Amino acid sequence: MQFKKGNGWKACYDEKTFTFTAERGSRGFYQLYEITKDIYEDLDPDDTDGKKNNDCISSGRILFEADDDYYTPPYYMVFDERYNEIAPWADAKRRADLMDEHERQRAEQEEAKKEEEQKQLKLLPFYKAILEADRAPIVVCDLSHEIIYMNPAAIEKYSRWGGADLIGKSLLDCHNERSRELIDKVLDWFLLSNGNNIVHTFYNEKENKDVYMVALRSEKGGLMGYYEKHEYRDKDTMPMYDIG
Repeated sequence: MQFKKGNGWKACYDEKTFTFTAERGSRGFYQLYEITKDIYEDLDPDDTDGKKNNDCISSGRILFEADDDYYTPPYYMVFDERYNEIAPWADAKRRADLMDEHERQRAEQEEAKKEEEQKQLKLLPFYKAILEADRAPIVVCDLSHEIIYMNPAAIEKYSRWGGADLIGKSLLDCHNERSRELIDKVLDWFLLSNGNNIVHTFYNEKENKDVYMVALRSEKGGLMGYYEKHEYRDKDTMPMYDIG
């Protein structure tokens, strides 16, 4: 094989098959052409501008095109299925194989993501049932302190302040000025690091329980909100395994 090479292009004459081919490209864009002998002979490696050579090459028969310039989704187009047979020296097949592998991996990741989402959807009723069955009050707030969820124990616990009607209202409205400052301070601390996740806020001697603010985070660690957690210290007097 004989080759010519210039700024952004490379051409080949294959003596065995008597074929002339050329590839050109820049910044991820790539094209492969079958060209004539006259075009091959007109190509000038010393032409630094490159426009004349590129115009000559583009007057040939296009075999393959690919683009992976990060501005558009990667793609390739095959104009002649024999492109690799016609120009086995060219970079076209490698580019096609890389894009095929990239697409295969992307499809696998997308499928795995969908499967995980389906699993999480199936678990949602169980998560809700756990919250609903908990005998301790659970109050969930978003980052603006809006109450977005109260379990039945919390609704009953705070019934004289509105119960379920508190949902959609600001938690700060339920506290005095000093408590509001402390809640904001804890939220700021949660935002400092995804390792900052729980703060002991109160001990209720009468009920013998501790109260905590607990961070709620996304899978990536981003803070979504927080909830109020109650832990009772009294020994449970319920008979064990009292199922009749």
